[in-house]
Order: sequence, then C-alpha cells, then structure tokens
Amino acid sequence: MDRIDVIKSIARNLRDLIIDSVPASACASFVDAADLVQPVSGQLRGNTFYIYSGGGLTQERTVATFTPANNRVGFDYPFTTVPSTNSKFLILDRWDKKEYDNAVDQMVRQAQMRYLEPMVATMTLVATQYEYTVPSGMKFIHSIVMVPSGDSDYPNDEEVNTQVVFPPRYWSVGANPLGSYLIMFKSGMVDMDNYDNERTRVMGQAQPSVGTTDASVVPSDLEQYIIDGASMLLSSQMVDEDSRWKTRFYLYRDNTRANEEFIFRHRRGKPVG
Repeated sequence: MDRIDVIKSIARNLRDLIIDSVPASACASFVDAADLVQPVSGQLRGNTFYIYSGGGLTQERTVATFTPANNRVGFDYPFTTVPSTNSKFLILDRWDKKEYDNAVDQMVRQAQMRYLEPMVATMTLVATQYEYTVPSGMKFIHSIVMVPSGDSDYPNDEEVNTQVVFPPRYWSVGANPLGSYLIMFKSGMVDMDNYDNERTRVMGQAQPSVGTTDASVVPSDLEQYIIDGASMLLSSQMVDEDSRWKTRFYLYRDNTRANEEFIFRHRRGKPVG
C-alpha cells in the first residue's frame, strides 16, 4: 500500500475524507470536478484541498469558495503549477495533509522499534583486511556465511567446503571513529589470507524503510498498525469535543495494542549500535 492510500484509509476511519477525485477542468485559482456535488454554496469553505498525483503534485490549498452550479472550488492563493485532468486530489475536513503525515510518521517510528525485516547482504573478503562496514540499514547480524565466488558449486570450493559459517565467536560488531559500524574478524581465530576474494552472505535484520513521499510503499505487515495508530492519535485530539470521538479513540487504541503483538519481531544476533 502506498503512503497516500494509508492516509486515505485513516481519513475514512475518521470520516474526514470528503472527496477523492480528479478535475474535469482547472486553472490557477479554481478546480471543477463532477464529484463535487454539494447542495450549499460555500459548504466546502475552509477545507483542505491536496493534490497527490499528476499535474500540481503535492500542492495544498484551503478552499475559499464553492459554487454548486458548476461543481467548482475556488482558492484565494493560486496554484504554482496548474492541476490537470490527470491530477488526483483529496478534500479533507478537519486535518490537513501535514497533520496526517505527522501522525503516520509517529506510528512509523513506533513500528520501527518493534518490527524488523529479514535482510541479506553480500560481502567480499580481502586478504589481510579484518574490518568491513556493516551493510547499510542492518540493525542485527546473526550469521556470516561463505558462498562460492563464481557459482553455487559448494562441494568443489575448498574454503567453502571446509568452513561454511563463521562462528559468532570469530567476529564482533563495533563502531569506528567516523560513526559507522564495522564487522570485525578476530585475527587470532581467522587467517584472512586464506579467504582472499571469497564471498560471504551477511544475514540479519533491518528496520522497515518507509519514505515520506505519497508514493512510498508501506510494508503490508505494518499497514493496519499504522492506520489504526494514526487514527488513534488524531482522534485523541477531539475527545473533549464530542463523546463519539472518545469512542473512536478507544477503538483505535485497542486495535493498535492488539496489532503490536502481531508486528513484533524478536531480535536475532549481535546488535549494530
């Protein structure tokens, strides 16, 4: 699921999504859309208009006017890039796009504390070199396994055939002065001259990568956790306004807690950092 689809799901949970549509026509100061069927002039005034795809991508404006006769929303502040008929937009009621992003980002950070994805990286050993940079993104390392350099013929690769896995006592993980982290083989246990140009697989776990653009993909295992958690965070802002918001808050809080157990992954191996 893309990040924007996560945000739309949250908005539907909170009944905040007024419309998800495309323009029939547009200029710098207004947009017409057939789906903008509202009975009262000015009814959408003050709502957030956000373009998430196509021409005018990522631009956000506050609706200043609405004209039912031609299904037109107008804006006091013109678009820098005029939307086109291939644009896709949302109109949101209570929260703007930045507030949704903030709630999603908070839940992503929570998820990264609980959820780890399997990660495998390849590393080539060098004679006399005993320190290697930890593969980017890896947070735990549980195995370093030798593999044939040119093919998958394990029995006929002498080094691989005699020692497939470097035992954990042969290596450690530590920081260097520049702030990065290193896999450090212990010279008293490993003679790296014997493994020059041999390839290894470094196997471990990494935190999920969830970008900040609307097209960033949210891992499927985390979708419901982030949707429910962000719905909880936003509805918590409204609990003093109406008892129905308190009910929603407790609903999504309980769902989030239930999902925490589902997404939790046990840490395996030596920590990086």
